[in-house]
Amino acid sequence: MKNRVISIAAISRIRRALGNKNELLWKIPGDLPRFKALTTGHPIIMGYKTYLSLPGLLPNRTNIIMSLEDVVIEGAIVVNTPEKALEAANKSTGSEKIYIIGGGMIYAALLPYTTELDLTLVDDEPEADVFFPEYTEFTPTHSEAPEVFDGITYTRTTFTRT
Repeated sequence: MKNRVISIAAISRIRRALGNKNELLWKIPGDLPRFKALTTGHPIIMGYKTYLSLPGLLPNRTNIIMSLEDVVIEGAIVVNTPEKALEAANKSTGSEKIYIIGGGMIYAALLPYTTELDLTLVDDEPEADVFFPEYTEFTPTHSEAPEVFDGITYTRTTFTRT
């Protein structure tokens, strides 16, 4: 069975805005528990800036950090290419699903290897300096009912590579 490589993110529906000044754009209720439930027990791949934005390594997951800098992070696997990241993920527990968790450059670098997108599409266009890559080669396969938080509508949608 081929491993599923899944990018998971909340992005703006039109411009694909993802973050601003190394911060997420929205704090959508249920997103963090859902993220934890989906990714626990599986390898996660992130960039160094994303790692720095977190309180630390995410528990109960193999944390693989991509960086061009020569950094050592105790408890994590640090690599410098998408291929090395996927190689490390494939050797990890729970590798039937490998989650890409950001940031923008990491999503773009790993998009050619990605089989699924798990996106929260937000009907809001805030100021942003990081964007999710175009994903025209993916087709929506499942959408949950739209929800509203703080006057902003969002929809959780799964896309599969066509």
